[in-house]
Amino acid sequence: MKPPTIRPRSWTPGPRRTKYERWVELLEACVWESRTQSWLMRHLGLKTQMIKEDLDFLVDAGLFEQVDEPEAGIYVFKTTEKGRGALDQFYTLVTQFFTSGHDSKRHAVLLLIG
Repeated sequence: MKPPTIRPRSWTPGPRRTKYERWVELLEACVWESRTQSWLMRHLGLKTQMIKEDLDFLVDAGLFEQVDEPEAGIYVFKTTEKGRGALDQFYTLVTQFFTSGHDSKRHAVLLLIG
């Protein structure tokens, strides 16, 4: 099994997020557990149109998968292995280039999503 995704301690998304920060938050939220669109909207504070566009992009890019449960009327999203790889690369770049000292071991903590 692949080790958990690493998030640099010094990076946290701000209140005015770029699309890249939103994508990272969506991927993080669905790494360990499948989530519905409404759950993601509530917990990440995203508007309907914005989240639809972001989810469509992530699914089309192969970073997210949509798991349909039509009998229950529920549609949930899960981060794919490709998405986990994208998170790992993102955190590596943030740690390597945007933290003081460039010591990734000192600036990394395990990402815990629950």
